[in-house]
Amino acid sequence: MGFLSFGSKKDKIKKLIEEERFDEIVSMAVKDKKALNALIELLDDNAPGIRGDALLILGMVVEQRGDAIEPHVDKVFPKAIELTKNRNPYVKENAMILSYELARRFPDKIMGLKGTIVEDLIEELKEGDKNTKGFALMLLGELGASEAKEYVEELVNVEDKVILPFEGKKWVPLGEIAREALEKLS
Repeated sequence: MGFLSFGSKKDKIKKLIEEERFDEIVSMAVKDKKALNALIELLDDNAPGIRGDALLILGMVVEQRGDAIEPHVDKVFPKAIELTKNRNPYVKENAMILSYELARRFPDKIMGLKGTIVEDLIEELKEGDKNTKGFALMLLGELGASEAKEYVEELVNVEDKVILPFEGKKWVPLGEIAREALEKLS
């Protein structure tokens, strides 16, 4: 790369995503704020594949250097939650994984965003498909959102099986996830 580099970081990151050079993007994102911001901006890209990959790579950044993403949690977490409603399964699953990981690693930061997020998650318990409900239950439990308790209780006896992108959460009755969430809320 020359002394003067033209073109945006966003375009460069997008090109690297298209070339599936994820590790390279991760190492850039942990060292360079502009690269990390560009990656975050790609959560709004028109192509679902790019959005899904950006979510996946942000998850990799969180795993390797959580401190790099911590200042951006207030921007990334609500966007990831929003993308859990995406119809594209690749986007939806990666958004679930990233959201849950952020909630697990940065509970204090997430608590500051809790108000708006909890309302969205309760809405998902009412309106979402069974997998989205399962994810909402997990996250509500992780957040300790006691205000959602009555909605969680309604799902305790549901036997419909859900498939979530988490260890031990494939073909699990929705009611079982609701009971686990309820334990955390008690």
